[in-house]
Amino acid sequence: MHVFGRKAVVSRAAIVAATLALGAGLATPVFAEDPQAAADQAKPQVLVPADPAAAAAASPGSAASVEDNPCFTGKGSIKEVLDACAAFLASGSKDTDKLIAAHGNRAIGLAATGDFDAALTEMNEAVALDPKQPNSYFMRAAAYEAKKDYDKSIADLDEAIRLDASRGDFYMLRGVVFGQKGDFDRAITELDQKVKLDPNSTQGYSKRAELFRQKKDYEHAAADYSEVIKLEPDKPKGYIDRGWIYVLKNDLDHAMEDFTAALKIHENDASALVGVGVVKSRKGKPTDGSREIQQAITLEPGIIDQIKKLGVE
Repeated sequence: MHVFGRKAVVSRAAIVAATLALGAGLATPVFAEDPQAAADQAKPQVLVPADPAAAAAASPGSAASVEDNPCFTGKGSIKEVLDACAAFLASGSKDTDKLIAAHGNRAIGLAATGDFDAALTEMNEAVALDPKQPNSYFMRAAAYEAKKDYDKSIADLDEAIRLDASRGDFYMLRGVVFGQKGDFDRAITELDQKVKLDPNSTQGYSKRAELFRQKKDYEHAAADYSEVIKLEPDKPKGYIDRGWIYVLKNDLDHAMEDFTAALKIHENDASALVGVGVVKSRKGKPTDGSREIQQAITLEPGIIDQIKKLGVE
């Protein structure tokens, strides 16, 4: 999910992706060598780098400065990019687009370090520069959510959507915030809009499925994970997530099919191994799945606690 309509850039390799992970609560920064990795792990990205060429195109005639300045290329460490953006902001530039990009890129870098207060300060400056730029409200809303200031986050998302109602990202984040507030029905309504606008995005289906699971609406949760599998049949996570929904439904045969499918794609996935172990123990003797469960714990010591958070006993 791109934050800047103007395609501001942070780092792809050295800084990597400073993101706010929706699936685990936006306050958790996710670092990945490839920005897409977070999405692959079903942790939708809110603050992501874009293509440097797009950033150059956003400010005609300035491609060289965009390509050379770490603030806009993201080439370097987080500190180098933060310093470069600070220097640009102090340069006296009158280029509003680049000033907003510099504040936004500093906000992304600061969010990567966990300094959400400073990130908010940067986004306040960006909003002041152009109060009609919906992405600035969106980014500031993400920072507010990270600080658990849900009402301010919703207010910013309301404004972002008023300015541009075509962005599925905005509805998804607003759905996450309502979910954090415990209003699952409103959260699902927001995610409905996300998948309507972005029908090929697995992120919307996955997040909506999580909400359905929390409501114990397992039929709709399984249906959403089926959509994820249709879109990404070669990735294990959709099968694993749906497998656990089948376990919660006590549909053990379908659960085993999904966990087995996941292990064919990734033979050492700890969650899928626990799933196979749980299904074996429930269909046979309590000890029948011990080997798979122990193998999973060896691979990922905290896996059992993660599974329990899904409501599996």
